[in-house]
Amino acid sequence: MTPPEQLPAWYSQQLPAPAPQPQYDGLTLLIAYSGRIVPVITTSTALILARLWHEQGAAHSVGNMALMIALSAGSFAAACVSAAHRNGDPVTTAVAFTAAGAFAVVGPAAYTESWALAMLLWLVATVLVYVVSSRHWRTARQLREARTHELALARLDSATTVATAVIGRDAQAQALAYGLTLARAVEQRIQLDPTTYDPAALTTAGLPELPGRTTS
Repeated sequence: MTPPEQLPAWYSQQLPAPAPQPQYDGLTLLIAYSGRIVPVITTSTALILARLWHEQGAAHSVGNMALMIALSAGSFAAACVSAAHRNGDPVTTAVAFTAAGAFAVVGPAAYTESWALAMLLWLVATVLVYVVSSRHWRTARQLREARTHELALARLDSATTVATAVIGRDAQAQALAYGLTLARAVEQRIQLDPTTYDPAALTTAGLPELPGRTTS
């Protein structure tokens, strides 16, 4: 068998090109992890709007507080119904639970006069959002890594199949060339002196094993 360093030039051309390595820079990382800052932006926006609403008349307004409680309770009930129903939509359930939590936080933040309480509600809401989101981020990362691993295995299997086929074709070509060379040598020997040529002696001496042929 031909050593790897002596393989013909077309051999390497049959193999698939290696997968390009991803290049990470600041912008790429920022885009890839932009979803990590969405929760804090969302809760901060809700806090700002709540405090603006507080300045516009929500402070100590029982009607506005009752409205937020009703919206929060309604969203929570809808989320529970969607979660308990056998044909419930996970997206609808998540949105309903999120809305219930948002109304429950925005209402007290807009009602209270205390900035400390409003900030505490913002902190609790932000932590809860990150706790819930981290599970989904972890699941998404695991699925992405599993998919990448599957693609790598499929690529390796394809490269192995191609390399095996190329090596087999190379071995067959060498065996054919060896057989033609041997036949030509025997023919030339007969032409030199047919009277002294003894095929039985050649058969008794045996022939070298052809390349790519295994002995049983």
